[in-house]
Amino acid sequence: MSDQYSAEGIQKAIRIHGAEDIRLEDISSPKIENPDDAIVKVLLAGLCGSDLHIYRGREGNFSSPFVMGHELYGEIVALGPSFGADNGSTGRPKGYSQYKVGMKVFAAFSVSCLECEACSLGQTSRCTKSLLFGSPSLSGAQAQFVRIPKAGGTLIEAPVDENTGHEIAPSIGILLADILPTGYFAAKQALEHPNLVPLLHPKLISAGIGFIDPAYASEVSASSADSVAGLTFAVIGLGPVGVCALVALIDRLILQLNKTSTNFNIMAIDLLESRRVDAMNSIRRLKDDRIRIGSLSSKGNPGVYISFLAPADVPSDTCVGVLEVVGHPSSLSLAATMSKPFGVISSVGVHSFPNFPIPPPVLYNKNLSFAFGRCPVRALLPAARSLLARRYSAFEMFVEKTIGFSAENDVKEAYVRYNRGEGGKICFDPWR
Repeated sequence: MSDQYSAEGIQKAIRIHGAEDIRLEDISSPKIENPDDAIVKVLLAGLCGSDLHIYRGREGNFSSPFVMGHELYGEIVALGPSFGADNGSTGRPKGYSQYKVGMKVFAAFSVSCLECEACSLGQTSRCTKSLLFGSPSLSGAQAQFVRIPKAGGTLIEAPVDENTGHEIAPSIGILLADILPTGYFAAKQALEHPNLVPLLHPKLISAGIGFIDPAYASEVSASSADSVAGLTFAVIGLGPVGVCALVALIDRLILQLNKTSTNFNIMAIDLLESRRVDAMNSIRRLKDDRIRIGSLSSKGNPGVYISFLAPADVPSDTCVGVLEVVGHPSSLSLAATMSKPFGVISSVGVHSFPNFPIPPPVLYNKNLSFAFGRCPVRALLPAARSLLARRYSAFEMFVEKTIGFSAENDVKEAYVRYNRGEGGKICFDPWR
């Protein structure tokens, strides 16, 4: 099969036909359907934990098969008539004047026009033109070619390594399409919540930030926030997104060490020992003497202390913030159990179960706060790029395996293994 794009051509793609029914098939190549479209030749596509919700049959019924996947790195091979400096692109997102055929790009996992009210507020995951790649509404990235709607906003030029001047390795850069910004989002939602301001920024109490009035603050004894010996956080789920969330949380807390004398403890939690070990190895690669494996002691040196635990081994009522990255009722219940009063639970796992597992009296009695939802990848991309630059070493061995499209059984087995939680991040090379 030719690797040259043709609107009338045939391509290979991974499609889902029903629960656990994945097939590698020959289908028609995509075409430009709208002036704002681009066609991208997929050079690397990710297999994400979110794909497993569809694979397991939890995302509802669909009437016809569709192409899976929402993480991609590739090369622009065709552009709609909206692109080009002379084609009315003035005043529109810069991609319409700058993107050209042959450019290497990533795509945010959902369409982001960068022109609607939601996008103007940074809420790009709720763009009014939003469509999710790898869903019944939009063909996904696990194919040789993919159509990108609103491509001037949705596509992201492949970043360059600031140290070498060369393009970042696709196997690392592809993390920017979804899981690294999502991990960062999980940490950001928790750490910037008003409930945590008095703990992380005690000097702001005197300014009336948070729930504490300055007059009340003057009455508080020396055992107040200024002398907190250590704050405890947790990350539930140590798959690829969970590791990204863990790295993002560590990074933010390391930056916080420069502003406060407070130490930090993180409980990194997963059912599978293999994932706990893999996550620990990723953290060890950071080579930062302020990052320490093990629990925080009462007299520990300033730093961020990380312990890797099974769910059965975690204590109750200890965490000021919990990042929930699994998307399962049991993990939400665990998060509530672990939280201290006024704790914050930041949930980025895709929840497909209809009932909320935490009884309202528990929420009320602990004053728990929740932040849920899909990450606005396009808006958080600059922050995710900076995180990647600072903590690049954690991701150097992140993609465990790259699968080609030469054999359908290899593709099926990749889904089966990932569904079992075996191994690390998996990607597909559609041209191998």
